Order: sequence, then structure tokens, then C-alpha cells
Amino acid sequence: MIKEVNQICGKLNEALGFSVKLPTPGKKAVKSAALCNLIAGAGLFAAGAAFSSKWCAALGGLGIASSIILRKESSHKSNDK
Repeated sequence: MIKEVNQICGKLNEALGFSVKLPTPGKKAVKSAALCNLIAGAGLFAAGAAFSSKWCAALGGLGIASSIILRKESSHKSNDK
């Protein structure tokens, strides 16, 4: 998924005349980002439940979903940059 997004952004950069090189994160970086998203998402979800805040719980749910997606993405990476 990261590779496809970088390709699309590369095509957009060419069309607009920019020369921006996007980073390609390694497996370790993606796994650590997934862990950070899980911790932040769980904290936001718990805070939303404790304070009856729907938007906080919704953001927590998005954080947890993002963590799951990143974890799956890291399992597809073969190198460890």
C-alpha cells in the first residue's frame, strides 16, 4: 500500500513539475508506527469511554484501525531498512 501511494504521488509530482522524493519506510519503522498508533488509539478510546466523548472514542477507533492496517503492511515488507 505504501509503495502504491508513493507511485501515485510520484506521478503527481511529475505532472506538477515537483521533484520531491518520498521516503520508503523499512519493516522496523512500520512496526513501530503501528505500535504507537495502537497505544494512542487505545488511550483515546479509553478516554472517550471514561468521559463519554464520542469524538474521542471515534478517533481512538481510527487509531486502532490504522494500527491493524500498518501491522498487515509490515508483514508484506521483506527488507529491514
